[in-house]
Amino acid sequence: MDSLATVFPDQPPKFEPHITISTNIAVDMDNAKDEVNRILSACSIALHSLPVESVHHDWIKLGKVTSQRLYFKKLYFLVLADSTLLLFSRIVREQFVCLPNRIALAEQVANPELFHKNSNGVVVRKKSKGRLRKSSNAEVPPANIDLQKIRSELAQEAAQWAAQEFEPHLSLVYSKLHPIDNALWRTIRTRVSDYLSIEDCDLDHWNIEGNGYSWEGGVLKLMLCEGDVSQWLVLGSVDLHV
Repeated sequence: MDSLATVFPDQPPKFEPHITISTNIAVDMDNAKDEVNRILSACSIALHSLPVESVHHDWIKLGKVTSQRLYFKKLYFLVLADSTLLLFSRIVREQFVCLPNRIALAEQVANPELFHKNSNGVVVRKKSKGRLRKSSNAEVPPANIDLQKIRSELAQEAAQWAAQEFEPHLSLVYSKLHPIDNALWRTIRTRVSDYLSIEDCDLDHWNIEGNGYSWEGGVLKLMLCEGDVSQWLVLGSVDLHV
């Protein structure tokens, strides 16, 4: 990654190699420490609850190197859609994005006086004065919501997201440069191929077969990705090795 960054003219930022499992995780920042621990612990339990044959194999498999116009997808390895990775991402999405969003909507209907629009026009819960408010997460649903009834709906929503919107990838460079011209792409191919001892790092068949680099588990981190990349914060982490 350091070597590739040097060939881009806009001085790309440094960042830790990672694969994003889900964005928009609902975290009550008024009670951040407990919330982060709860989420990471639940994710670890969810992974270890999967069938043994699902987790005891390399479920992170790298494919070809490719590029998009987007800043955060300027240059990256595709990650193959392994069934364990998709199932894990679906569980995370359902529990910590879909469910909190549904509960928040129910709370707004039941108690509109507790919410207001912020400076960006987004409806948010008013902060409690003089005390930390109780987390409005999946463990504390409002009385007017039938949690059991909506779980099947949320499971379908998360499954659809995992199948149609989730694009697992391992970013190599963040950059505003567009397009990547042929000369630069040749340099990229040479550096990746030389470093990893693989030929033609952008071959399409690697979308299915992978390029031989893979692993299982790792460290799951909950990140606060606000502001410049250099300002991103690790809120907490858990070892996912199984």
